[in-house]
Amino acid sequence: MMRPTSVILADFDYSAPKSLEEALREKKERKDAHIIAGGTDLIPKMRGQVVKPVYLIDISGIKELEYIEERDGQVRIGAGTKISRIIESKIKIDVLQEACKKLGNPLTRNKATIGGNLCNASPAADTATPLMVLGAELVLKSLDGERTVPVEKFFVGPGKTVLRDDEILTEIRIPLPGKGAKEKFVKVGLRKADAISVVNCAVLLKVQNRVIKDAKIALGSVAPTPILAKEAQKTLIGNRLSEELIEKCAQIAAKESKPISDVRGSARYRELLVEGCVKKALRELM
Repeated sequence: MMRPTSVILADFDYSAPKSLEEALREKKERKDAHIIAGGTDLIPKMRGQVVKPVYLIDISGIKELEYIEERDGQVRIGAGTKISRIIESKIKIDVLQEACKKLGNPLTRNKATIGGNLCNASPAADTATPLMVLGAELVLKSLDGERTVPVEKFFVGPGKTVLRDDEILTEIRIPLPGKGAKEKFVKVGLRKADAISVVNCAVLLKVQNRVIKDAKIALGSVAPTPILAKEAQKTLIGNRLSEELIEKCAQIAAKESKPISDVRGSARYRELLVEGCVKKALRELM
């Protein structure tokens, strides 16, 4: 039993399994357990008593969850992989790596995991929007088997996901974008670095002979969950990028956003930022 400190006041049980099988067994036995990996999201919540876990399963020592590999036309990333390792990987996933470079500070990036950033289910999660435009799927595993979920269907609300009580996110699978793919990530925070997104935006275009054959635009921190701007995407397909088209697309994306006002910005300010971020991303892809 962990003893309370002056910062973390509540007692909690703790275990550190060394294999995924062991972790899944514990998760099935203790459905009230919280999973901790890097701890960069959970520990601050515990200090602020926003979260009071009674049981922690520390998966940071499970090496089988730490990898980046290319297989069967996909990039596969273990959920325990550190953000810094994704940045340094020679397997190029440009829009995701660009987002990872803007996540927190170097210390955070050396501790935080991609799985933790997703499971925290913040509407502002920096890795969510790139994975959405890439068409990524998440592998959720339990002792009873595994299932895959498209990343855009993983989030159901702030801090809430489709993970069942006995499941652990184990892998992210990203289809290789292929030839003609152009990608961009744009983030606006209250400061230049180590900032939570006021708005973030990821864009992926598939272009052939200068004509957009497919388009994905994902927005973060503008709704209860990260969202795809589906109507804005439609305006791009079958057209060539032009300043007029960019203006139209950005305005539609802003209308699709459903932001709230909070300490980082008003709803109206966020709508304007969506428009600006989409314009910036598309102009850089022209």
